[in-house]
Amino acid sequence: MVEGSGPSNDADQYVILGVDPGLNATGWGVLWVNAAGAARLAWGVLRPPRGERGMRLLAIREGIAAVIAEHQPLTVAIEHPFLKANVRTAVALGQAQAAVFLAAAEKQLPVSEYAPREVKQAVSGDGNAEKRAVQEALRLRLNLAELDAPADAADALAVAFCHYLLGTPLEAAAP
Repeated sequence: MVEGSGPSNDADQYVILGVDPGLNATGWGVLWVNAAGAARLAWGVLRPPRGERGMRLLAIREGIAAVIAEHQPLTVAIEHPFLKANVRTAVALGQAQAAVFLAAAEKQLPVSEYAPREVKQAVSGDGNAEKRAVQEALRLRLNLAELDAPADAADALAVAFCHYLLGTPLEAAAP
């Protein structure tokens, strides 16, 4: 099931899909930018049905493929999970991340990976910032009255914004 909000693509904008992968909830956020800065947003959360892991991963791949088809991003930015304690969780997140990579590869989209600390540092200026502080910094930097996206989607938007700040060739975004 895909939950989301936002506009469709314009030709004069550079479109970034940010993804926060997870087996239970994969957040996605689309950021449209041009040479003047961040322009528009769309977001949502993929919630694969409970059950066999292969079917859940297929649902993530299909969901991200649908987001790509709808919003036509030029690149994908994904959070690269950092887990040092729980191997089982790390494997599950790696599998969810792989499903996203497959969806991007099917459309020959480049994928950039960012560590959580890197996203926090780029968006809020503090690599140790709490999630709420990152969301508030994102809201302020994008000049939004509010950021009412669910946490997983807000995290994905932060990844997309991080890519905008660190990885987007701005000349490609020029109208």
